[in-house]
Amino acid sequence: MIYIIPGLGEDCRLLRYRKLTATLRSKGYKVKCCNPNWYKPLSQQVFHVGTNSIVFGFSFGAILAYLIAKKYPCKMVILASISPIHTFSFDDLVKDYHRHMSKALAVQIARDIKNISVSLMSLNVPYITMAGEYERSPANIIVPKTNHRITNRYIERIDLAISGHV
Repeated sequence: MIYIIPGLGEDCRLLRYRKLTATLRSKGYKVKCCNPNWYKPLSQQVFHVGTNSIVFGFSFGAILAYLIAKKYPCKMVILASISPIHTFSFDDLVKDYHRHMSKALAVQIARDIKNISVSLMSLNVPYITMAGEYERSPANIIVPKTNHRITNRYIERIDLAISGHV
C-alpha cells in the first residue's frame, strides 16, 4: 500500500494528487489518499501503516509522513519538499494559521509544530528526500525545473523512487 499525504491546505482531490494516484495505480500499486485535517495538530493525526507500506508526504504532509514513519515501521517513507518547520517562528505560525481559524486553535497548532523535531537520522526506516530544483533545498532527489509543487516531472521522480524500492 502507498499512502499519499498532501501539503498544507490541500487534499487528494487536487489534479496533481489525482495524477500521482493514477500513475501509481497504473503500475499496479494499491494507493490510499490520506487527507489531513488541517484544523487539528499534526501530532494527533498519526495513523497506523503496515510494514510493507510506503508513506509519501508533500510539504507539511511530509512532516506527518515523518511522524508516521517514526511511530510505525514501514517499507519506506518519501519526504517530498518537506516543510522546514524549524525555521518558522511561533508568532509567524500563529499569524498564518489565524487567517484560517480561531486564534486559540492557531496557537494550539503552532505549539504542536514547534514541538516537532525532524531528525532524519532518528528514522528506523529507509527514506528518500525530494525537492524541486528551484527550492534550493538539499535532497536525495532533485526534480529539475520544478519549484515547491507536484508537477509531472515530480510525479515521474516519485514513480522512479518507488519502483526502485519495491
